[in-house]
Amino acid sequence: MPLFRRACAAALALLLCMVAGSAQPSAKKWLTDYELSGYKRTPRYAETMAYARRLEKASPWIHVESFGRSPEGRDLPLIIASKERAFTPSAAAKSDKAVVLVQNGIHAGEIDGKDACLMLLRDIAVTKTKASLLDHVILLIIPIYNVDGHERFGKFNRINQTGPEEMGWRVTAQNLNLNRDYMKADAPETQAWLKLFNAWMPDFFIDAHVTDGADFQHVATYSIESHDNVAAPVRSWILDRYLPGVMPGQTKNGVAVVPYIFLKDDTDPTKGVIGGAAAPRFSTAYASLHNRPGLLIETHMLKDYKKRVEATYRLIDGTLRFLQKDAEALRSAVRQADAETAAGLGPTFPLQFASVPVANQTMHFQGFRQKNDDSPISGKTRITYTKEPFEADVPRYDSIAATVTVTPPAAYFIPPAWEAVVARLKLHGVRLERLTAPVETEAEFYRFSNAAWQKEPFEGRHPVTFTATAFRAKRSFPKGTIVARLNQKAARVLLHALEPKAPDSFASWGFFDAAFEQKEYGEDYVLEPMAEKMLAADPALRREFDAKIAADTAFAHSPGAKLNFFYERSPYWDDHVMLYPVARILQPAAWPAEPAR
Repeated sequence: MPLFRRACAAALALLLCMVAGSAQPSAKKWLTDYELSGYKRTPRYAETMAYARRLEKASPWIHVESFGRSPEGRDLPLIIASKERAFTPSAAAKSDKAVVLVQNGIHAGEIDGKDACLMLLRDIAVTKTKASLLDHVILLIIPIYNVDGHERFGKFNRINQTGPEEMGWRVTAQNLNLNRDYMKADAPETQAWLKLFNAWMPDFFIDAHVTDGADFQHVATYSIESHDNVAAPVRSWILDRYLPGVMPGQTKNGVAVVPYIFLKDDTDPTKGVIGGAAAPRFSTAYASLHNRPGLLIETHMLKDYKKRVEATYRLIDGTLRFLQKDAEALRSAVRQADAETAAGLGPTFPLQFASVPVANQTMHFQGFRQKNDDSPISGKTRITYTKEPFEADVPRYDSIAATVTVTPPAAYFIPPAWEAVVARLKLHGVRLERLTAPVETEAEFYRFSNAAWQKEPFEGRHPVTFTATAFRAKRSFPKGTIVARLNQKAARVLLHALEPKAPDSFASWGFFDAAFEQKEYGEDYVLEPMAEKMLAADPALRREFDAKIAADTAFAHSPGAKLNFFYERSPYWDDHVMLYPVARILQPAAWPAEPAR
């Protein structure tokens, strides 16, 4: 009997091993299209979604949904990975885990991140070799953001890039670059993304790209906003914890991942690399307005596709591994930044920055030697890279100084007629109210002058530059006026949207162009005698008129401008011309208001 029992036990053990073995997923079965191609091809949209659905079917940790539709009618896909099946923002909020959003294919030719993320999701949720990455994190992955551009598939879409064999196109079906659209939010894709971002409000954001630029040994570079354009608690977490905790471990084969390489002089890399602060039209800079760290991954376009995808995988994996031990510190920094922003941004707030022309760091650059010759084609200096490696410690110019600042108001009052502006602010997650009764109060206004529109279109618009001069006046604001208070965590977004001098303000993007137009005019035969009477009655006006003629040649030779000079100074002049319609309310008050729906 003992022998029989031992035999039964051995048979049972063998059976259990066979069952367990059959339960383990076949590694070959779960190879991605990219891996099956020998690391040379990236899958099309339908193939990508088919693999995502396979992941969803195989693992209870994976959920696939659409967060919007593209202009050509494609779903914008979102893959959510969560051990608790926290597949909604409310469920994620209850989990006390950090939410990480990884975005791929905003420039659909730069598609390394999609293939890296599909492999990572498999390794997390199916083979489970990376299952621990979800212990303290809920992972949101946009495999392809610019889905219409992705399907403009071709071999010749990226002249500066090595592989994959075919790839998508940089911009959308509407010819818009989504990574210039985060503030103005013209594209349907951007508007859907903003709803997603504000619903989930991720604690960490990653945007995967492929860089153009010089040739060098580094396979991957990165950028993360960490200057005075980032709230202090988040900035400290990035500089003191994240960067030293993640980036040193990204060295492979003796070549490190380094900050984004923008050479001070393309003809001589040893002159150094320039850093700085980006404008919020860009994804990672926009994330910083919401007090969230935003990591930009830029793999090197001349490296083969396999090396680039692997480097992207390692950076995302390294970030998630770091967050397994530091998720609460990140969430604490984000919460503190939100609270401090809502409590007040201080007496001055920086809107624009410039790089300081003094090196403040040294970077170990691993490049290739180059030859600089005069080009017989373009007449410029032609750079030819050899494959002879060299290394040098080069200066890095990563200090910035604020060039434009503003004193934050207590609130903005926006006339309800500017519906497009109000709608955009709602997309950005700004909390708005509406006056339920008229309010009379002192306010600060801007008067525009020297307006000039860019001749060529840029991202579907003609941006405008201007001079904005502030003045104060007591005004009555009617019932229905939109109130945007600054005591909210979206205050940084609000300032960048409504302060005209901000780099991506709604005014500079043309949302208020009608305010620049003069709509009423005086006939010459009416203005001529009126001007004579005004000059005769006002010697000071005579001196001002003569001085302008003497100082301004164009004015002196323009009969219309000279007559308009008097029209502007008459009681008939429309004082709304060149008046920015948004009022700055300097002192907070308990205005009669209700939430704006």
